[in-house]
Amino acid sequence: RASGILWVQFTLATRAATIAPPRLRRHDCAARIAPRRPCMAEPTPAVEMRSITKRFPGVLANDDVNFSAQPGEVHALLGENGAGKSTLMNILCGLYRPDSGVILVNGRPVEFHSPRDAIRAGVGMVHQHFMLVPTLTVTENVALGLRSSREPILDLTRVELRIRELSQMYGLSVDPSAYVWQLSVGEQQRVEIIKALYRGASLIILEEPTAVLTPQEVSDLFATLKRMVKEGHALIFISHKLHEVMEISDRVTVLRDGRIIGTRNTTEVTRNELVTMMVGRPVRPLSPQPLKSGMLRLEIRGLKAMGDRGPEALRGIDLQIHG
Repeated sequence: RASGILWVQFTLATRAATIAPPRLRRHDCAARIAPRRPCMAEPTPAVEMRSITKRFPGVLANDDVNFSAQPGEVHALLGENGAGKSTLMNILCGLYRPDSGVILVNGRPVEFHSPRDAIRAGVGMVHQHFMLVPTLTVTENVALGLRSSREPILDLTRVELRIRELSQMYGLSVDPSAYVWQLSVGEQQRVEIIKALYRGASLIILEEPTAVLTPQEVSDLFATLKRMVKEGHALIFISHKLHEVMEISDRVTVLRDGRIIGTRNTTEVTRNELVTMMVGRPVRPLSPQPLKSGMLRLEIRGLKAMGDRGPEALRGIDLQIHG
């Protein structure tokens, strides 16, 4: 009888084991119930500069600088004169070689021995002082230094067609047949941007691009930059004009005395905070002082002049200069 009872208990236990799921420990339950989160990879920067150091005799221009820019953004590089902005970007475009540090373009380490190496890697720079030959046409300047399919003759017709395509695509209005000396400063800057785009630059550095532009030309430039960002270009905007940085940039990095002070999203920082980062202390805004006009020294009335390409360049200009 005892053996029969044992047999019944064994049978019930066996059936229960086949019906009921095994009991899980608490951490096992969490592991099975919690959904698996997809791994979100960080986007690869268009360019990354790691621990860049550059010395000149008696000057440490860049001191262990880390900087990166993403595709489809305007990244402003802000700082006072002598902060190291231009030096850092001259390293990136191949004009200078760093004493130490690494540069990565689209995640791959690169070494630039000249600007040609940087251009081949997709890095272009529009310098504050333009690198154009005044006595050549726009088309000839763009073609300068490039190999031609009709060597030793330049295939200028093909270059001109591509210039017109880029002009229309990005709103860079310029006459390909005009000589550079005939162009305004704003038009010459457009030629420099077209040169970079023609060579396939996906990352373009703009050094103080608004320093010599009129307000209308600044507005046109910003419209062009926004088009380029939509196309996925990474733009590095070197400036010390805070209102322009706040308007056009997505992120801003501040340099002071050759060192990175910080990087901020533009929408999350104020002008006063940026000024403090630039100079290292709070700065009070100065109140404008009233000026007293002195004696009239020069007066111009109704000035007219014809342009070198035919149309009237000046019409009805009035001007007074007081001492």
